[in-house]
Amino acid sequence: MLLADSFARCGSGSASVCCMVDAMKSVNDQEQPAAARHVHQTVVPMLEAADAVVYAMVGVVFFVAAVGMLGYTVVAFPANLRDTGFGLAVVTLVNDLLLVMIIMEVLRTVLSYLQERGSSLQPFLFIAAISATRRILAIGAQMSVAGENIAADRFQKAMLDLGANAGAILAIAAALYLLRRRPGSDENENSG
Repeated sequence: MLLADSFARCGSGSASVCCMVDAMKSVNDQEQPAAARHVHQTVVPMLEAADAVVYAMVGVVFFVAAVGMLGYTVVAFPANLRDTGFGLAVVTLVNDLLLVMIIMEVLRTVLSYLQERGSSLQPFLFIAAISATRRILAIGAQMSVAGENIAADRFQKAMLDLGANAGAILAIAAALYLLRRRPGSDENENSG
């Protein structure tokens, strides 16, 4: 009868819905056994702390990987320049730098999760767009190495791959556009 008494005090209208929700919360808090409250107060914070520690360790590994890849890219560029020529060396440099950007974007997602205790779809869309761009560059580099000696079936597969990645980039761009236009998004709040 405690819940019914709480509802009776709420009245009618839109404010009454909030009152009813508050009444249900207070009843739920009262009906929770002491053991469940104890578990919720001790185990849940420990698991959340462990979760944060694991995410922090993953973030450190991503940072080390990004710095290592950046160092490798800078050191390997002169050798690539000498071995493959300027054009392919630059394509390889850009490809490797985009990989560093992907790693840093994943690190940004981990940091965002640690700071806000939630994640967003946008960083994953950026990562996907960068990955598709890398694949397009890799296909271009492979085709320029093969030159005119590329087989017809290999050329057709490369063109399908290029088309699929270009389509993916367009779809990702559309998704990013729609996310930014969504009511309540950060940009709409800042501009309005």
